[in-house]
Amino acid sequence: MKTKLFILTICIAILCLGATAKIKDGKTMTGSSLTDFGRYTVINSDVPMVHNNQALKTYELRYENTNNPIIIGLVKEKDCTTFIVRSDEFEIEYTCNKGVFGVKKIESKYQELPKEEMALKLNKVSYYSQRVICQNKKSEDELLGLIACYFPNLINEEYQAGL
Repeated sequence: MKTKLFILTICIAILCLGATAKIKDGKTMTGSSLTDFGRYTVINSDVPMVHNNQALKTYELRYENTNNPIIIGLVKEKDCTTFIVRSDEFEIEYTCNKGVFGVKKIESKYQELPKEEMALKLNKVSYYSQRVICQNKKSEDELLGLIACYFPNLINEEYQAGL
């Protein structure tokens, strides 16, 4: 547990010290997740995520030590952007609430996988430690980098092989 918190702290420090990667015009953003998933790559995705009959802006998140990509769909709202993070086996939501960015269980309007299945796979300690990731306004690219670093810790180890 202390090791995971230490890793999360290092990840935040790295991102705060100048992670200036941008995703524009099909280019990629890369970095280290500081987890067993290894290095990550985030690119614009051609695979749409659809919500309320609207295609959402999507990104593909890949880790060097996993087989399947994770799709991140963006729902832009008045004061905040909600990031729906989904693979074939797991889904979660990152969003802001009163200036605080963090994780929350996926709302039923975005949910595609059974809640009971997600409850088994969710690492509750990491989930509660990620409820507040940052309180400063960040760019979309910075938030994607934070998600790429934090997401692997949300999945219980026995289910990580399925990703």
